Amino acid sequence: MLAMKKKLSALAEVTLAMIILLLLSMGASASFTVEAGDRIQSAINSARPGDIIDVYSGTYKERVVIDRQLYLRGIDSGKGIPVIETDDGSAITIKADGVTVDGFWARSSSGWTGDAGILVTSSDNIICNNTVSGSGNAGMIFDEGSNNTIVRNVAERNGKEGVSLRNSHDNLINGNLIKTNRYGLKLSKSEGNEVAANTFLSNRYEAIYLENSTGNTIEENYARDNSGGLTMDTCRDNVVRRNDFVGNEKGIYISYHNSEDVKTKGKGVIISYNSMPSEELVSSNNTLYLNNLSNTENAYDDGLDYWDNGKVGNNYSDFNTPENGCIGTKICDSEHSIQGGPSVDQYPQAMLGQKSRGFSTSTTGAVLRLFRSSFIPGSNMSVNFTAPLDRDSWVSMMEGNQILDEWHLGQNTSGDAVITAPKAEGSYQLQMHDEKGAQIVSIPFNVTRPSISATPLEASTCEKITVTFRGASGQKNDWIGMYEDGSSEAVSKQLLNGDERGNLTFRSSNGGSFDFRMFDGGKSTSVAGSNMVKIDARKGMKVIAEPSRVSPGGTVTVTYWGAPSSGTGIIGMYGVNRPDKFDLETRHIGAQSCGVITWRLPSTPGQYDFRMFYSDITSYNQGAYQLLAQSNVVTVA
Repeated sequence: MLAMKKKLSALAEVTLAMIILLLLSMGASASFTVEAGDRIQSAINSARPGDIIDVYSGTYKERVVIDRQLYLRGIDSGKGIPVIETDDGSAITIKADGVTVDGFWARSSSGWTGDAGILVTSSDNIICNNTVSGSGNAGMIFDEGSNNTIVRNVAERNGKEGVSLRNSHDNLINGNLIKTNRYGLKLSKSEGNEVAANTFLSNRYEAIYLENSTGNTIEENYARDNSGGLTMDTCRDNVVRRNDFVGNEKGIYISYHNSEDVKTKGKGVIISYNSMPSEELVSSNNTLYLNNLSNTENAYDDGLDYWDNGKVGNNYSDFNTPENGCIGTKICDSEHSIQGGPSVDQYPQAMLGQKSRGFSTSTTGAVLRLFRSSFIPGSNMSVNFTAPLDRDSWVSMMEGNQILDEWHLGQNTSGDAVITAPKAEGSYQLQMHDEKGAQIVSIPFNVTRPSISATPLEASTCEKITVTFRGASGQKNDWIGMYEDGSSEAVSKQLLNGDERGNLTFRSSNGGSFDFRMFDGGKSTSVAGSNMVKIDARKGMKVIAEPSRVSPGGTVTVTYWGAPSSGTGIIGMYGVNRPDKFDLETRHIGAQSCGVITWRLPSTPGQYDFRMFYSDITSYNQGAYQLLAQSNVVTVA
């Protein structure tokens, strides 16, 4: 069954309430109708404050200026939402307070910095359910306005910003899709704004850019495939929390000095204040926590900022492994020092919720998102969706061409859903389609029962143990651990790097009985366990090189046993039949009784072997090498 979780925040619910109250206050208002061929501006000029103007499907080539409190509503009468377009100036300009613009496609071909698809120079307005696309400059501009509400709009393929706020304060930007612009959302000299639950995709530079802006809240946004997730230039007292910045060149970039480096350095989180004349570290009191950062590079800070809220910090893709003490949905065992200065995330998180695995969008603004690529039969599947603006839509669970289950989304809706995975193992897909069955977007997924096995059942110390697994969730931080019998602490761990199935190689330098356990990313309870493997402490001295035949310049794995306890041991690579003193390369092996070395062979074809010695040169036999073991022959051809 489908259990829906409303995505709208409390602020978005307030927005809807504002619309309802506005409509109620218009009880005695007149209503105007505009159809294709009519002029919208003529209806505006004839209307009184509080009137409603319904605009039906069609393309209206004019510059619309709203200079009184009105409700301008776009009606899809069968040919799509109405389009307002102009070659110069802004397509829609809102000069009066208390205006609602709902359900239009607005675009301006003008590239002048003051023009936009929708230009707002007033306050207390509601801009909802619009598409601003193809404008030469910005999709939307808010200039010296406050308390505006911008919800459920699509801003895409605009020449500069998708949405721009200039000297604008206390506005709400919630639930919008902003993609393929030069910048996604840009705030300049703007304070107290809330940027929440928006999706930013494939913007050329930053998804969100703040300059000289103070006291803004940036939360629960999703940014993917942009040059950067968030840039804050000369900003203070902003709160950045619960955002997912995934697959961008940089995640969050904070700088005191305006620089082209903002666009070009490719960092993840950068905070720089050393450009100040005092050359002293300065605290900006920006607070960053509960953010997912999985980008090319994630963190650099040579200033002073808060990387946690005193209880929890952030999740970093480059500090999120069992080796970092990050296991399960908990705080990592160690602090994360931010490169460049004294800043420290005292409470880095092993995982923040679930990272997006499957993700699909369409040009209509539709979005489908899964959080893993493989599911246990009959388990819960978390789905995030945004239905397109221009058509009624459904989501179907498909096996091949067969529909197993189906849910109605409607038009221009978004949210989260929990559905049940099929009970039979196999390959499936989620597909969003319209009322005619035409596919809008789809995501494939697998249903597999997790399993893990280890071979051989008996081995010697440092010998290779092959662990075969299937049914992993497909998240990058899934992992497998090696456990001594009766212990809950892993002696060795390896990440699966997003693979649902495959093989891993483990070894142990200690004897005993061991098993292997597989974990979903962010979980501390295993989803599958293996058979037991008995490992005996090998006696004697031996060297084995695998494989025995490689290409020129190829690599081999050299396993050795019986290294001297003195720690003086070395292993050398030789051409076959060459004297011991004429090695091609030697390596010290330490005092551990056995071990493994990866060795690159020469590019010259021939035959080679590996020899273990007590030391480099000893007094044994008047200065000769003391040979302990010699490997098999490896052929380079």
